[in-house]
Amino acid sequence: MKANRTEVRRALTLHFRKNGSTLVRAAAINGLPAFITRQADGKPQTTTIRIEGGKIAAICVMRTSDKLRHLP
Repeated sequence: MKANRTEVRRALTLHFRKNGSTLVRAAAINGLPAFITRQADGKPQTTTIRIEGGKIAAICVMRTSDKLRHLP
């Protein structure tokens, strides 16, 4: 099954909600589609998705508070 950005965004948004996270905004990080969320513990998190050939090739999650200090 090929994934497009809209389908990936919809699936991840549902995942975030089920886990008590709040979607702050969709973004682009290093040219990749990304999400900025506020986790249930109040900490920010970024999630980037690399799509190749219509399939998800990688998901990268960043929770290092020093690197995300500038986020809302």
